[in-house]
Amino acid sequence: MELGTRNSELILIGTVHGDPRGYDRLTKLLERLRPEVVTVEISRFSVRYRRVWEGRWRRQLQKALAGLPPGAAAHPAISMIAGQIALPFEYRAARDYGRRHGARCLPLDLGTLSRRHLPRYGEMLSPSNLQGLLETQADPQEDQVAREFQRARLALEHPPWRLAGQKGPETLRREVFVARRLQRLALKHGRIVHLGGWEHLVPWRDGDGMRAWLADQNPYIMLADEVDLRK
Repeated sequence: MELGTRNSELILIGTVHGDPRGYDRLTKLLERLRPEVVTVEISRFSVRYRRVWEGRWRRQLQKALAGLPPGAAAHPAISMIAGQIALPFEYRAARDYGRRHGARCLPLDLGTLSRRHLPRYGEMLSPSNLQGLLETQADPQEDQVAREFQRARLALEHPPWRLAGQKGPETLRREVFVARRLQRLALKHGRIVHLGGWEHLVPWRDGDGMRAWLADQNPYIMLADEVDLRK
């Protein structure tokens, strides 16, 4: 399917969280696909919480980095944390596209995980934690992301990927929630693009998963790095 083809009005784009090129990749895809609605794998709670705390987290990170050797911020593990405390690129790309074209940008996830994990983000920004990360060996962030996209492509091309016993009740609840929201939106709108981690787009061995639950909507599934191949 070429970008812009109208035979699929629900498009699911798999991302790799922390992709340093993620914002640019998604911006290009959205401009080509021109959806009426962009949904994102993030909860409303997470968006609100991050808006309040992002500036504080950044200041805490800069303060901790001031006590580390020069160049510490460029270490892949620390760069990953810097990306983690920012508003995710998936949401920023969807929000900015919506502002440019009058499209809807909808957070589409439960807030359970966010409520549990976001309040603890300050802990990972402590000087001792960053010092420990600085002492670890890590490949460049783009190399890590490229390998993850390779893993994603293999999983999508050769399903099923997950065993039935690997999904917990919380994961199941989240994916059912997102699938049902997408189904309802598909009845009301034209082209919809959903942005989220690629793992949620792979069918599970027992037949569950978003791909199966959305079968009636005939979604087109792609990975965000495909834009690099489609000039």
